[in-house]
Amino acid sequence: MEWVRGSQLGRKLQQEVLAAFIYRFTGDHTPTWVRSMWKDNHPYPLQFKDDADWLANTLFAITERGTLDNREDYCMSNPTWPENPELRLAA
Repeated sequence: MEWVRGSQLGRKLQQEVLAAFIYRFTGDHTPTWVRSMWKDNHPYPLQFKDDADWLANTLFAITERGTLDNREDYCMSNPTWPENPELRLAA
């Protein structure tokens, strides 16, 4: 198994990870948890400009055969905070 950036995956595998990881918050995808309020009763800040930005800044566990490794139930993302660049400094 190796960790691979989503933007380096083939289109079919990108579609698979987009379907599998439904909790991402991008300009293209808003999960249900965003409906609740963030700290100080403010809305959650957008984490990624769009799904392409999410793929470019997220690592996925990929098997030697080039498939999504189902033994891992998480991915590793680094939000870009497109509407709140000040949050990049907090990371």
